Amino acid sequence: MVKSISIFIAILSICVSSAFSQSHGLRFMSHEVVAEKRTSLELTAAAPLCIKDGTAISFDILLNPNLETYFGYVMRLITPAHQNIDLVFNSRNINFVTGETFSAITTVDSVKLTNRWNHFKLHFSETKHEVVLYLNGQQVGKGAIPFPQGTCAHIYFGTNNFEEFQTTDIPPFSIKDIRIEENNKTTHYYPLDELEGTTAHDETGKRPAKVRNPAWLKPRHQNWQLVHKQDIKGIPSIAFNNAGEVLYINAADTTYEYSFKTNNLRFFPLRNSHGKMPAGNQAIFDTAQQQLYNIYTDQKMVGTYDATNLTWDEVYPALELTEYWHVNKFVSPSDSSLYIVAGYGQLRYKNAVQRYHLPTKTWETVTTHGDQFTPRYMAALGMNATRDTAYILGGYGSNTGDQAINPKCYYDLLSYDVKNRVFKSIYHFKEPARQFCFANSMFIVPGTKEFYALVYPTDRFNSSLQLMKGSLEKPEYQILADSIPYAFHDIKSFADLYYSPVAKKLVAVTMHTSKDTVTTLQIHTLDFPPNVLMASPLVSNDGKPWWLYVSIGFALFCGAAFFFYRTRKAHVEDEHEHHHHHVKPAVSQLINDHDDTPGVVKEQQAEFSKVYLFGQFEVFDKAGQDITKLFTPLLRELFLILLVHTIKDGKGITSEKLYELLWSDKPVKDAKNNFSVNVVKLKAILQKIGDCHIGRESGKWKLEIIDQSFSVDYLAYVQLMQQKKPTQKAFIQAMLIIARRGAFLENIDYEWLDDTKSHIYSDVIDVMLQYMSSADIHQEAELFIQLCNSIFLFDKLNEEALQWKCKSLIQLKKHGLAKDAYTKFAKDYKETYGQEFPPTFIDLTAHE
Repeated sequence: MVKSISIFIAILSICVSSAFSQSHGLRFMSHEVVAEKRTSLELTAAAPLCIKDGTAISFDILLNPNLETYFGYVMRLITPAHQNIDLVFNSRNINFVTGETFSAITTVDSVKLTNRWNHFKLHFSETKHEVVLYLNGQQVGKGAIPFPQGTCAHIYFGTNNFEEFQTTDIPPFSIKDIRIEENNKTTHYYPLDELEGTTAHDETGKRPAKVRNPAWLKPRHQNWQLVHKQDIKGIPSIAFNNAGEVLYINAADTTYEYSFKTNNLRFFPLRNSHGKMPAGNQAIFDTAQQQLYNIYTDQKMVGTYDATNLTWDEVYPALELTEYWHVNKFVSPSDSSLYIVAGYGQLRYKNAVQRYHLPTKTWETVTTHGDQFTPRYMAALGMNATRDTAYILGGYGSNTGDQAINPKCYYDLLSYDVKNRVFKSIYHFKEPARQFCFANSMFIVPGTKEFYALVYPTDRFNSSLQLMKGSLEKPEYQILADSIPYAFHDIKSFADLYYSPVAKKLVAVTMHTSKDTVTTLQIHTLDFPPNVLMASPLVSNDGKPWWLYVSIGFALFCGAAFFFYRTRKAHVEDEHEHHHHHVKPAVSQLINDHDDTPGVVKEQQAEFSKVYLFGQFEVFDKAGQDITKLFTPLLRELFLILLVHTIKDGKGITSEKLYELLWSDKPVKDAKNNFSVNVVKLKAILQKIGDCHIGRESGKWKLEIIDQSFSVDYLAYVQLMQQKKPTQKAFIQAMLIIARRGAFLENIDYEWLDDTKSHIYSDVIDVMLQYMSSADIHQEAELFIQLCNSIFLFDKLNEEALQWKCKSLIQLKKHGLAKDAYTKFAKDYKETYGQEFPPTFIDLTAHE
């Protein structure tokens, strides 16, 4: 689904805006990596450049922030006769070197070099026999040309290996828009706007440049990067300190700090526990006072964090419910107050503005004036630069606040004047074709009327966040960058957006709390400013930002029309057809299909269609084409309900239970109609896979596969477990073929699946560990490693699997890999449990 949305957005991006410029360039990896990983750009890889009277070389440079060493060669121009012109950066100085002479040493503002692009230009005058260096249009250096007229030279940026001029000392910088001119006419232009590869294209002269160890900037401005993922017990809260570039993650007994300066996570065990973090708790960082607060609105409690003593001054009651899910919040420095806005709980949407005066620790409900602010939650809130006005965008609620009376999505923008306590309606977006809500915060660009927010559809669990750029003055927006996977389960999920000003990155944080109250937190970053996903030229904006959803709807309509055309003659099976047969995949093929070489396992390449439930859910038709995308979320769940309930015990599922799972909010008659309609749709898709029958037997619905027309890995697994011979090598190799794709339906979360998943996880791990306990590690170390890697897909912190893997690697004389496996495991363990992994590497492998 995420891939499909990205394709729609890429198509739509062609029609978004001609004014939106793409960020591009080449980032040079420098002293932060080992020498052989540093970046080189050889501009004259095809042929040397001949320097003539009036030749000019220009380019834009930006220093990369948050690094320790800023020394080295930016550019070297080298002739075959071993003469040179160099541009060297040394802390705050730019050294301009011609031959062996300092032609200029210019002190520059390193902050400006870090915060903005700076234009450099070298201009050669053969008549005066001099080369002049310009910085942002101002002459900053001049020197004699150290070689004869008409000399052809090699030009390098970053590292180079040209004989005695080779160097790996380079500063951490980025470069873009390299131009070579002859008498003010561009002869070669390298924008450096590549997405990948080791070739930089010349848009004018068609002479490509060669790049080693490239870090292209353009993908970093349009592709979100997952920089951290962590499972935390309980319901944590998050807050961002944009001055310190730190994200705080508050758990019951630990405070985590993720630094965007160092891209590292630190954790600090608390001296006093929060107790159980209550539902709906949130956090905020007050930049004026440099203070972290944790908020529990129900009990009117605001905890203050003491970073020195690692304590909080509040202990929360262990309550399971809250009246205030997804509240918005902000701190107003003008009155030293924390404000809580809107929220949801106990079937009521809220529109109250609550004020907590920080110095006196007192609460009040603010009486507001002005335009109507309807009750809502899942809205975005941002503050202007002076922090005297809050802007609230969209959300989900109802005019009365009652969940039972016409709830809907809102697409309005309102301002709230803190001093005068006045709401003002600014505009309404046109109602989109597809509904969406907002992550908790929006980022308003200082000094502008532009903002960025994250939106997501709320009609599916496997949702995705999409970045939008909007205006505080008029109802228009652009969709930017690719999407972020988002496990959305209403009050069990939370997303927020921040901006890291020194790192120049947007930061998206998502959280999802599972049924066993473990929260998966993910941090994604995107270099700022963001690009549209597609690099194609853009045409003018027609001022109708809702085209995104109209276009998506149109694309879906076209796809549906095409699908209908292809399937309109499809045969619809009779629901009461007789003589159905379950497919019996040849488990013996899996068992017998292996190389006799220890540890080598191959999968049988079947000639029929396939359905994979282990790992990522995937479906392939008779021609081997991936048709997973044909399954809408509803059709996929219907298919899995029928398939899993048929396979796991052969009994199927009753109509009542099926209706309860899929249409619990509808009368039985409507649920029955919905089922009938969707079964027809499902059958049309399944005809592409093979022959099957959906029908009722003994009062229960089943999905039966006829004549082995397609394979299902889950069915092969069930049949394999019926044999359950974990000490036999053939059995365990067949299990490995199934399990090494990943955990059962690993990215799909339905409550009715929980027990099935739990049993599968337990059984897979048990049989693999049982085999390793009975087999000879000296003979089968390679196979043991494969088994351990598969176990980690089901349980990444399985200590027995770690022990077997380390011992197997040591058996194979791979001591370094064994230590690496232990180190990674210990790091994951510490991030998850907040404490060191108890056994040392020596303890774990003592007998090896």
